[in-house]
Amino acid sequence: MKRLLTRSGCWLLMLLLVFQLAAVPAWAQNAATAAEPLTANIEQFLAELNKDPNSIGLHTGIKVYDLTEKKVLYEHNADRTYVPASNMKVFTTVAGLDRLGPEYQWKTEVYVTGKATPGGVLNGDLVLKGFGDPSLSVADLQSIAEGLKEKGIRQINGSLLVDDSYFDDMRLGYGWMWDDEPYGYSAQLSALAVHKNMVTVTVQPGKKAGEKPVLTLDPATDYLQVLNQVQTVAGKESKVAVERPRGTNTIIFSGTIGVEASSYEEDVSLEDPALYVGDVWKQRLSAAGIKLHPQVKVSKTSVTDGVPFYTHLSKPLSEIMIELNKDSDNFYAEMLLKTLGAENGKGSAEAGSEVVKEVLKRAGVESDYAQMDGSGLSRFDWITASQMVGLLSFVQNQEYKEVFEQSLPIAGVDGTLKNRLKGTIAEKQVFAKTGSMGGVNSLSGYVTAKNGNKLAFSILINGIYKSKYARDLQDKVAILLASYPDIQTPDGYQSPKQQTYKLSALLDPIVDEANASGLTAGILVKAVEQKNSDPAGAVWYEHEADTLLTPASNLKLLTTATALTQLGSDYQYKTEMYGSAAIPANGVFQGDLYLKGYGDPTLHTEDKLKVQDGVSVESIAKWLKEQGVKRINGNLILDEGYFDQERLGLGWAWDDESYYYNPLLGALALNRGTVMIEFEPASRVGEKVPINLLPKTKYVTVINEAKTVGADQPNTFAIERDRGTNTIRVSGNLPVGTAADYERVPVENPALYVGTVLRETLEREGITFAGNSTVSIGIVPSQAVKWTEFTSRPLAEIVTYLNKRSDNFYAEMLLKTLGAVKKNEGSASAGAEVVAETLGPLGIETNFDMIDGSGLTRYNLISARHIAGVLEAMTASSVFTEYFDSLPIAGVDGTLTSRMKETAAANNARAKTGTLTGVSSLSGYVETKDGQKLVFSIMINGYKPKGAGFMTGLQDRIVEALAEYEE
Repeated sequence: MKRLLTRSGCWLLMLLLVFQLAAVPAWAQNAATAAEPLTANIEQFLAELNKDPNSIGLHTGIKVYDLTEKKVLYEHNADRTYVPASNMKVFTTVAGLDRLGPEYQWKTEVYVTGKATPGGVLNGDLVLKGFGDPSLSVADLQSIAEGLKEKGIRQINGSLLVDDSYFDDMRLGYGWMWDDEPYGYSAQLSALAVHKNMVTVTVQPGKKAGEKPVLTLDPATDYLQVLNQVQTVAGKESKVAVERPRGTNTIIFSGTIGVEASSYEEDVSLEDPALYVGDVWKQRLSAAGIKLHPQVKVSKTSVTDGVPFYTHLSKPLSEIMIELNKDSDNFYAEMLLKTLGAENGKGSAEAGSEVVKEVLKRAGVESDYAQMDGSGLSRFDWITASQMVGLLSFVQNQEYKEVFEQSLPIAGVDGTLKNRLKGTIAEKQVFAKTGSMGGVNSLSGYVTAKNGNKLAFSILINGIYKSKYARDLQDKVAILLASYPDIQTPDGYQSPKQQTYKLSALLDPIVDEANASGLTAGILVKAVEQKNSDPAGAVWYEHEADTLLTPASNLKLLTTATALTQLGSDYQYKTEMYGSAAIPANGVFQGDLYLKGYGDPTLHTEDKLKVQDGVSVESIAKWLKEQGVKRINGNLILDEGYFDQERLGLGWAWDDESYYYNPLLGALALNRGTVMIEFEPASRVGEKVPINLLPKTKYVTVINEAKTVGADQPNTFAIERDRGTNTIRVSGNLPVGTAADYERVPVENPALYVGTVLRETLEREGITFAGNSTVSIGIVPSQAVKWTEFTSRPLAEIVTYLNKRSDNFYAEMLLKTLGAVKKNEGSASAGAEVVAETLGPLGIETNFDMIDGSGLTRYNLISARHIAGVLEAMTASSVFTEYFDSLPIAGVDGTLTSRMKETAAANNARAKTGTLTGVSSLSGYVETKDGQKLVFSIMINGYKPKGAGFMTGLQDRIVEALAEYEE
């Protein structure tokens, strides 16, 4: 799929991450003798964090530079990359000031088509064109409308057109999480925007319990449909939830609000914001006394030229910058980044990032970082503390120095630092940008030291299990810097010594390559059967083994281990069929047919989508035919109530939704939640690309606009699904000579997909339905008659396919099954609870974050020690053989087919791979040359251009070295 190639070709080179801090940290070398007390204090802080199970996994990059004396005071992992969160805004805002200047103003223009009569009647259209003003307000639109009236416009007989073509149509940032979308901080982006492209909804409790709460919208608009499902209850407590289904402008408020509670307020985002602006604009024109045609239409256009009829200018960038940085406003930052690109020729985040890159290059900051958005909301942004301090130092020599500094929050005074460092020496002395999201916390800026020197600093922290510890570390460092140089070495402080292990000499050189490349490697190697009674002797090697990292598909090791342990290797999924009455003797069923799912991940159609034996739609149809059923005069109802309605894993990226590895989930699902589109070039240039849809179903609509082009033309072929729909678009050019291929594309509403295909299959088998019969979602009623049940292959076989192929859909269905079976709640969170409850008694610490079953979300945080602990514990399990056999074999099968061939690890090591952009993991079992069995876990995170092969290469070399080792 071309879009996937673009992602891994263009943007992949800009990403990959690294986390660091270990059970045995690599302490920073002193930058200067005068800084020794500072170093000792910070190192002691880090050592204390490393003793607490709630903070042991966090890892940090720190750098402190004395701007007055021009010297480094302290650094720790300063050249390793970290997800910066809102510290990314520093890069964006400095570039904005540098390229646009503090006095830059955004414009919003009004154009007219046709001419106005002397009486002020415009017999034409009114066009509102945006140029990316992030601060445009309802009041501004009112002012523009009144300005038009002052210029003589009294009535508009044409349409209201809105033009947002100054920016591209990418509405969300790269890699933003779908579950953030309903909220204002993740608002969609457009060159024409108002009220930050969100609506502020206020929920006011009813006057008494049971009374419906009152919802109000600011600005008031009919552009959104708001469903009020909130209930007023007794007391002061409120539990209000908001949902906006993907791709829609329907907002659902649910939950409860106490009759004595304060009103609840939420900023809610919306789809296609330019049309929202048009709706608000229409109201403001009417409010200004300008008459509109009763059937006036609001629509989009991208054709505006000539001289604008009216121009509105925003406040200068210097003022907007204050709100951007002090309040850490994501929308302002994203609009600024796209403006940088637009001013340079293209209003995209990519183009804006190129401008930032040019500014940073001038600042002497190396390009080994990744900027995917302007705000830091994307977890594909990676920077280093050294880069941040380098940029902060650069600013000191620029004319806009004071403007930038004035935009930063001040400790204990304002912005996002208003409530921090109060009553300490750092109050009012630290002005810095914060950054915070799950697992990430950053603080970078300036501090005035006690001796009057000005210091630039950056503290980037990832792998955070409990956020309090990260903030505490930042505050302690900030206080030290404000006290500098009046700092004493802690009593009894001793610089920690690096511990050595049996394999240190063998593996340290390989790990050093990772460190030198800016990567973080969490590694643990342990003997399954140690030769002495000392448990410590079983650890042959470890490096940062407690650091919490993103595991990717290594998380499947936990999911499958727990499933085999809790459900048993012989567990079989069932799919039940019911009727509203017994099977008819005459073949004509006068009632409804029900199909109830219990999470079988193997349900399939008998075509190329089949990957395992088990229950097929065709076998269900065959069974009904064998029972003599010839006609169904009722409805086909699908029951998916065994699982919750969360279709996607929390933290999955919105821009992955067209790809097979990002399937939608449900207790009744087919073909791993996907359809298949086969394609190949036509025989002649200019002809449409032939495609073939599997299964043959009307459940999806395929729009094919792809063309065959000459062999020397670029391949722009793409397959994408419109968000929230089952419309699949095939577009672009496919060169002659391109090999035939296929893509699997996820579909919405998995149960309806099953039902539609089942009905189509039954009809092909000669079983007809009444003309008014429907396929719908429902619940099997208690009085229904169970006709039969279909069972899957045993769990051991399912787990083997899951681990060998690293199938995300299987893993997610398995996790929800654990929740449903053990907790009576078919959710990922319930399944994760079962995992934790299974591992705890095995002696494995559960101070990690498991959010999904597959490892696709970057919310997951786990250490090499955790994963190795699971592998070790499973060796004593009654289902170890099934678990062991499920893992890919080096050089032989699964995701290790092509790795470690013709080495001592081939046909020896059995391990689970894990790969995301910036993440590579390998954990499993290997036997040494002299027959000793080892468990190992190697997790590598980090930004390195073209780094995927480098990371897997490091892993292979480590495993090969283990296989070749003998005592």
